[in-house]
Amino acid sequence: MIHEKWSLELVAKRLAKDSEQCVSHETIYKWIWMAKHSNHKDHLEYKKLYKHLRHTGRRQKRNNIKDSRGAIAGRIGIDERPKVVESRSRIGDIEVDLMMGSNHKSAPLVMTDRTTLITMIEKLKSKNADEVYEKMNQRLTNFNTSWIKTITFDSGKEFAYHHKIAKDLTVKTYFTRPYTSQDKGTVENRIGVIRRFFPKKTDLRVVSTKRIKEVERLLNY
Repeated sequence: MIHEKWSLELVAKRLAKDSEQCVSHETIYKWIWMAKHSNHKDHLEYKKLYKHLRHTGRRQKRNNIKDSRGAIAGRIGIDERPKVVESRSRIGDIEVDLMMGSNHKSAPLVMTDRTTLITMIEKLKSKNADEVYEKMNQRLTNFNTSWIKTITFDSGKEFAYHHKIAKDLTVKTYFTRPYTSQDKGTVENRIGVIRRFFPKKTDLRVVSTKRIKEVERLLNY
């Protein structure tokens, strides 16, 4: 839980695999909160384990930080995206988003395949459309790009050069409806997992590229 950020469900399943005796993830959850409030000597080293629980509360809107929605040239709405994308029956349908750091001063680029959940994380120096495009180009053209079919963005101005990456990869790009996180729920879910390594108040500018790549490896393990 501390280093690899396993969920309690995964911990319970691993216990069941490795042990003859195991408990449910609900029991582990209750024990962690008991340890938090206990002063018993056997519990002291576990008192802060609750901080590594994955919170499943409803994600809040990001304070309307993307005010330029609808201003992107050549924007095609998600309603026109092929229906096969919804079925997750093929690889190559990518969702893209930025994961905001503290005070919105840093934001790694996160790209996730809808079917396999394979996720790529790229550190950014800024949220400028130029750099976002360059990072996507560098990462996605590193392999045989014929497997990439579609890319779905939200309408943040950082994705203004979607047409360039579409041309580079010979793919179609689509955009979600304003403030509708479920339109790109796959990458939102992956960002939720990445948040367990880098909580919302983390200044991501000081996180090393090496650490980001370690988290990417753990995420795809």
